[in-house]
Amino acid sequence: MPDLWWPPLAAFLLSVALTYVVRPAARMVGAVATPKEDRWHRGTIPLLGGVSIAGAVLIVVPLLPALSWSAWALVGGAAALALVGLLDDFRPLRPQVKFLVQVIVTAIVVAGGVRLTVTGVSPIDQLLTLVWLVGVTNAFNLLDNMDGLAAGIGLIAAGFRCYFFLVDGNAEGAWLAATLCGALAGFLLFNFQPASIFMGDTGSLFIGMLVGGLNVIGPYAYSRGTVAVLMLPVLVLLVPIFDTLFVTIARTLAGRSIAQGGRDHTSHRLVALGLSERGAVLALWSMAFGSGVVAVLSYRHGLPYTATLVGLLVAGLAVLGVKLGLQRVYPPRADVGAIRVVTDLRYKKQVATVALDAALVALAYYSAYLLRFEGTLERELPVFSSSLLIILVTHVVMLGAFGTYQDSWRHSGIRDLVKLTAAATAGTALAMLVVLLAFRFEGYSRAVFAIHWLLTTSFLCGSRVLFRALGELFVAAESDGPRTVIYGAGAGGVMVLREARSNGDLDWKIIGFIDDDRGKFRTSVQGVPVLGSLEQVAPLLTSGQVSQVVVSTSTVAPERLDALTRLCADAGVRTLVASLQFHDAPGFGGAPRE
Repeated sequence: MPDLWWPPLAAFLLSVALTYVVRPAARMVGAVATPKEDRWHRGTIPLLGGVSIAGAVLIVVPLLPALSWSAWALVGGAAALALVGLLDDFRPLRPQVKFLVQVIVTAIVVAGGVRLTVTGVSPIDQLLTLVWLVGVTNAFNLLDNMDGLAAGIGLIAAGFRCYFFLVDGNAEGAWLAATLCGALAGFLLFNFQPASIFMGDTGSLFIGMLVGGLNVIGPYAYSRGTVAVLMLPVLVLLVPIFDTLFVTIARTLAGRSIAQGGRDHTSHRLVALGLSERGAVLALWSMAFGSGVVAVLSYRHGLPYTATLVGLLVAGLAVLGVKLGLQRVYPPRADVGAIRVVTDLRYKKQVATVALDAALVALAYYSAYLLRFEGTLERELPVFSSSLLIILVTHVVMLGAFGTYQDSWRHSGIRDLVKLTAAATAGTALAMLVVLLAFRFEGYSRAVFAIHWLLTTSFLCGSRVLFRALGELFVAAESDGPRTVIYGAGAGGVMVLREARSNGDLDWKIIGFIDDDRGKFRTSVQGVPVLGSLEQVAPLLTSGQVSQVVVSTSTVAPERLDALTRLCADAGVRTLVASLQFHDAPGFGGAPRE
């Protein structure tokens, strides 16, 4: 396809030119996004950037070589939804109306020949395609919640689709995908943080329909089975799908409408976890690119040989979803109905942990067979299948027997990892014993069990380490609260720092430590610098840059504490003393003990 270079270039130049025209025009006609409590942006931003994207694509597409009827149906459906989005950008439509129009337009697109081929039964395949296209369209509509996010994810997804089309020799698909890439790249020049224009529903609905359709339009060679037909589009669009599922579950459990806006998306929670706005967008771009690479590997080598990567990707997203779900974004409210059944489930954490551990154990066992029998994996799969249940039961039993399901992931430490290693070792030994008694170990490989033990230990420990690392690596977003210095950079200081970061009611801005131990000077504790001794930090305290000092240790000499108190009193700096106290239970009396 020697002419592939010009469609994206033309779309890029048109998108840039149209954005320069549309941006001031949007302000003139009042098509702007104003700051709201449930929206992320803080200024008044023009909304019609989607016109630039759709316009660039729709100008270039008629210049492409002869397109099939299904390709025209897809482009026409995307254009129709762009018009619906344009109306919504000027005068917001009710969610029910938008959804009904999306279903009607999508049904026409499916009738035009755009469809998945999964079951071979035409009505069922058409229904699945309808659900897919409407779902992806709304996923991009929801994903458009932070500068550059939806456009960047759309660009990455369209880029991978272009690659697949090139591999399959599908010229029209490659031209369409490349054209969309050019239009999105041109728009991103104006939309990446800080954005000077938003795409609005005009752009998000157009991109959602076009990208969703590009993942099912044919003919092209998904010749590796039904699983590949379903798996590869999901991998290419994993980020918008994950964000939609996450927001849907979170809002449902919170008793909120799914159609209700809010600052509760994946990107928003990543910022709450400690990333900057650009960092959150780049992190999601990286996730999209990584899942696209897994899709490429799965397509080239077959899903059986990349199942480990897919499984680890899904497990990582599950851990990330749980961690993000712990970020408080909703006001507390009483749960009702089915929601109460879920939230009041006594052992819900243990059930979720068992499910994840079982999945990781199964993935480790499969991966062990893949590593041991790479060239003859299909021949060994019956042996794998016959013993998988034994592996799962023995390991889950041992994990329970070692008490791992009572441990807190948030505070996982070396002791917990040692316990997991011991449980994995016992589980592998018990599994080998059961296989020996049941099958006399005939047809089984000792190397598989050795590899399985190593992978199981790594996967189980890695899941806990990842969960804690998400909290340790990303410091919560800096507050505008009292600028605080902690006296004592030891264990007590770390406790105060962790409490300040995890307790939203404190809202302290920790700027450093004071410590009289010269060995700690010019070091840092969990990313917070040790500023020096009291004498060295005294100018900072008297300069008005510090609001309060928290004494974190009881080992401070009385004269040092008196000096600190006088210095802070003269400078108008509040002095607090952190202490851990133990009190007798009511009815037993006695004085508090520290």
